[in-house]
Formats: sequence, C-alpha cells, structure tokens
Amino acid sequence: MHDLESKPVLLCSCNDNTIRAYDLPSFAERGKIYAKQEIRSIHGGPNIFFTGDGTGEVRVWQWLADQSATTTPALCYI
Repeated sequence: MHDLESKPVLLCSCNDNTIRAYDLPSFAERGKIYAKQEIRSIHGGPNIFFTGDGTGEVRVWQWLADQSATTTPALCYI
C-alpha cells in the first residue's frame, strides 16, 4: 500500500491488538493503530484501507496530510 506521498507502507497485524505501520524499504516503524481485539483482516485501496477485528467491527481508514510541522502523512478513522 502507498500513502498520500506515494511512499510504500507495510501494515502488519500483531497479536497485541494493534496494526503496526512500517515505511518501506527501511522498515522504520511509522505508528500503531489500536483495536478492541486482534485484527483479522486488512484490505487496501487508493489512499484508504479497511480493518476488521475479532469483535466483527470493520473500520475505514484514510490517509490525511499531517497538519503538524512534519511532512509525514497521518491516518484518519472515517
């Protein structure tokens, strides 16, 4: 998957009820997304992705331009 700046990003579901985002190819950790239970599904599209956890909840996430001093794009739960 790619962020708003077309940089490749790896999203990885972990057993601690998080999704971790990593920049590629460096694998530098970019951040975490927390869920109520283990994430069982991640599906991506252009500038948007979906997550599904063990409770059956499906969330839609969208990449946003970060409003802080850094230029790293942020995520928004929509």
